[in-house]
Amino acid sequence: MEKRGDLPRRRDKEQNRTPQKAPLPYRIIAWACLIAILFGLGYYGSGLILKLIGKKFNISGEISTQVESTQVVPVSNMRYINEVKVFLPEGGSLSVTGYKLVPGVMEENISATLEQWISLMASKGLVDGNSRVLHVFRNGEMLYLDMNASFYSSLQKLDKDRASLFMTALLRTVIENFDPIKEVKFLTEGKDATMTTPVDLTVSWRLAPKS
Repeated sequence: MEKRGDLPRRRDKEQNRTPQKAPLPYRIIAWACLIAILFGLGYYGSGLILKLIGKKFNISGEISTQVESTQVVPVSNMRYINEVKVFLPEGGSLSVTGYKLVPGVMEENISATLEQWISLMASKGLVDGNSRVLHVFRNGEMLYLDMNASFYSSLQKLDKDRASLFMTALLRTVIENFDPIKEVKFLTEGKDATMTTPVDLTVSWRLAPKS
């Protein structure tokens, strides 16, 4: 049987015992959970308040955002040089046909256009099918046009009038499509052209002024 005198001493010992704190990691987790709970309650509470206010004042829950419309151009409508005109000799005068070309470096565009011109001329039997544009380079308003020997051989087979019309077709194809070119100097496989008949290619050529 316990003595009554022991009980007060045991209670005093329990009252004087200092409570131990939980380890720091557990305290951090507990605080984080408490903050998350409080944040969730605040978020839910604010949403509930907004819903109640919206119902009271008949405010829609959806917010419409005005977006500036942006025009989208389909790939099929990619900008072309619309009027690349290819001039061809036709019965003592010139005919013209259209040629679509995707814009790029001017020299490359000129070369591609002249290759098209040569192809059409060859189909009419006006130039050798082996005629080629070797190089094209520009200095201001002057275009240097380097052609292979087959091209000049075809030109030499023409009389003076037909050769002049031939040259006019070529010059108009270049000058009227590719500003600021005003003058063309001919080269033969990298060297100055020496042909003088039926037309003189030792000098540069430009179109006669329109009357």
